[in-house]
Order: sequence, then C-alpha cells, then structure tokens
Amino acid sequence: MYNNVAKRREERNERRDRRRRINIWMCIGVAVLIILLLLWLTWADLLGDTDVGNFVENRPI
Repeated sequence: MYNNVAKRREERNERRDRRRRINIWMCIGVAVLIILLLLWLTWADLLGDTDVGNFVENRPI
C-alpha cells in the first residue's frame, strides 16, 4: 500500500515539474515577443511610419 501512495505522489510531482518547465518557456517566449514589438514600434517611430492607415491612403499608384 505504501508503494502505491509513494508512486502516485512521485507521478504528481513529475506532472507538476513538467508544467513548470512549460510555463518558464512560455514566459521566455512572451518576453521575446514583447521586446520585438517594442523594437518594431521604436524603429517605425524613428522612420515616422506609425500611421498605417495614412500610409495606405497616400500610397502612389
């Protein structure tokens, strides 16, 4: 009986550790995407190209 309880506890701990690893990678991915977005917006602001609607309207044909 003790072996079954210990085995279930170990399986539960493994699942919890696996979830933590996934959450860490998701946080890293979100941080990278936010940094890329900030860089993109900064670059667009420096070029003066922040109004997409205006850019599309005034495009030469």
